[in-house]
Amino acid sequence: MKEANQKHTRNLVQEPFHDYTLIKDVWRESWGVTNDVGKLTKVVMHRPGKEVLNLKQNPKDIESGPLLVKYIKGTQPEDLEKNQKVDLIVLQDQHDKLVKALEHEGIEVIYLEGNQEDLPERTFTRDLGMVIPSGVILSRLAIYIRYGETRLASQTFAKVGIPILGCIQGNGFVEGGSFTMLNEHTAIIGRSERVSPSGIEQLQYILSLQNIELITVDLPSTIIHLDEAFLLIDRDKALINKALLPYWFIDELHKRKIELFHVHPEDPPLTINVLPVSPGRLIFPSSGVKTMELLKANGIEIIPVDISEFYKLGGGIHCLTLPLTREPV
Repeated sequence: MKEANQKHTRNLVQEPFHDYTLIKDVWRESWGVTNDVGKLTKVVMHRPGKEVLNLKQNPKDIESGPLLVKYIKGTQPEDLEKNQKVDLIVLQDQHDKLVKALEHEGIEVIYLEGNQEDLPERTFTRDLGMVIPSGVILSRLAIYIRYGETRLASQTFAKVGIPILGCIQGNGFVEGGSFTMLNEHTAIIGRSERVSPSGIEQLQYILSLQNIELITVDLPSTIIHLDEAFLLIDRDKALINKALLPYWFIDELHKRKIELFHVHPEDPPLTINVLPVSPGRLIFPSSGVKTMELLKANGIEIIPVDISEFYKLGGGIHCLTLPLTREPV
């Protein structure tokens, strides 16, 4: 607001909805994120409970396995993986330690509303929304086993008071794990089995209201979300798996002067699934030893956390967290 007492007048509002001062004044918080590396202050999570034991099939297939592979004949790498059962006690202990690491960084952890045992995947809160400057866009999840999670997300967002700027609807699908705010003027979405053209079109329109450009990256058939292939880790640094990204996108990052680091092939594939808590400071899976060494040697600070049990579910640290507020950089 241009004047301290402007809100007490009957003048027409001149600022756009996403005006920083207006949001903070009316919504009592500078909600949203302008990029994915600014100092993290609030995050939504869900501590896994007995609901994860309701997964009857290979649990990893839910979060990271495209359904399309079932229609391809011939032995594939995923066919050779063992159907590993999840140890709930270990899962909860690792989640608690992740929360502790976040709180040690001064981050407020907000827990997802609701306690339904028919929603076994809701621990992966990242997928529930796309957080942009001034608020959140509700996802529309693509598979039935996760479909009801959006209602819990909307209840949580309403309770904390973050503006809901829209929702993906109609026949569209978009999931938050495939979305990144590169900077205040640019966002990235990964198109896949879980992110449809109709969903992307709706997302693009909502972003256009804030003059945010949307870059769409086609993902390979082997993954469902962008955070399995690309993550921003500093203002001008990103962690990638080049085998899962098209040439033009890597070239575009290079043109934008973003320094690229490749996840080490001997580390678990989900080593890439990290969480920046401030520019160049990451909560990082402790099993990603070689990638960790590479990043440390290039000035990145690492907070190691063991989340190996979550790999059985097909997700990592990034999947387990949905930032609601970050400081601008």
